[in-house]
Amino acid sequence: MAGHMRDDEFQRDLMEDFFLDFQEAHQHCENALIDLEHDPDNNTLLNDLFRSVHTIKGNLIYVGLRELSPLLQSVEDVLDAIRQGRVHYDTLLSDIILLAMDTTHRLVVSSMERTAPPLTETQLSTLCNHINEAASQDEQARYSAIRTALGIMAPDTIPDDHKPLPRNTTKPLPIPHDSDTVLKQFGVESNDDLRFFQKLSAPLEERSQYWQGRTVRMLQLALAMNQHAGKPVEPDQLAAAVYTHDIAMAFLPLEILHKTTPLNAEEMSLLRSHTQQAFTLISAMKRWDQASYIVLEHHEREDGLGYPAGLTGAHICPGAKILAIVDAFEARTHERAYSTNLKRPFVRAVLEINRCAGTHFDPNWVNVFNEVGRSLQPDS
Repeated sequence: MAGHMRDDEFQRDLMEDFFLDFQEAHQHCENALIDLEHDPDNNTLLNDLFRSVHTIKGNLIYVGLRELSPLLQSVEDVLDAIRQGRVHYDTLLSDIILLAMDTTHRLVVSSMERTAPPLTETQLSTLCNHINEAASQDEQARYSAIRTALGIMAPDTIPDDHKPLPRNTTKPLPIPHDSDTVLKQFGVESNDDLRFFQKLSAPLEERSQYWQGRTVRMLQLALAMNQHAGKPVEPDQLAAAVYTHDIAMAFLPLEILHKTTPLNAEEMSLLRSHTQQAFTLISAMKRWDQASYIVLEHHEREDGLGYPAGLTGAHICPGAKILAIVDAFEARTHERAYSTNLKRPFVRAVLEINRCAGTHFDPNWVNVFNEVGRSLQPDS
């Protein structure tokens, strides 16, 4: 009996140690993937990522979770193909690997907590096969495999309202179709000015197919963050800022708005002028003075490297700190990978927001975003 108890205690300690190491290695892999997207030819990062994945796979087998190892083996195969130069590391492969690591994390947690896994055995097997095919040199086969794998791990990235969902998905906080509903949801009384600002946001959304619906999404997240924090910003002022923060962007040439390569100095200057232009328009309406400064400062950064004035965190108004996070989150969740119509995964956007806490964003507001954002996650 005593020996049996010691065995149970040893197994419990083993799993606790494994999970601590796993959490650390998982975080390391996520960081490496984000870094690789910004520096895809960095072989040191790539080799480090490969070793980390290999170590996690070995540890899974050691603690008796061998059934989860094929997914990481598929990731290893893709990374090996990249290391050998058979395929080039790009945004789509980055998303696939990141989501595979996130899926592994959820599978490990469900196994340790003895809850239903996020994927069925059939889905997991299908996923592994398609991740392997993602290293194909045939572009059409590769894209098809990636699309299928994304559909299994992150259905929200696929623009198809009729795709099947994995098991145990939670219903996200519904995004209303109109901003009036959002205003009512957060107790903001509409008025002639807010209705006018709302109409001003429409032309911007119409300028790009990727921006449709952005105002409602941003409005809901901004007001939710503000409410969660105890409403330090007047909700109507924050709503006005969301409506108007990018109105000057509607006047930029489409070739700048849709450019996929880095902007030159002249284009960057033109783009950055939109905050001052919007501020000039809104500040003429004295009632919306607070909103005008939210708009003016929403591209400032905690470290003082933002624009237009290079303000540091202590000098940036709270509404601008909220809008900065909301704007960045919207951009990352609704950008398109390599000119395809696939959205970027939710988990990547959250990771990037958190990595920028203390540099781009106020850490306290990032914490608020994390707490509020859980209700927005399409598949948790």
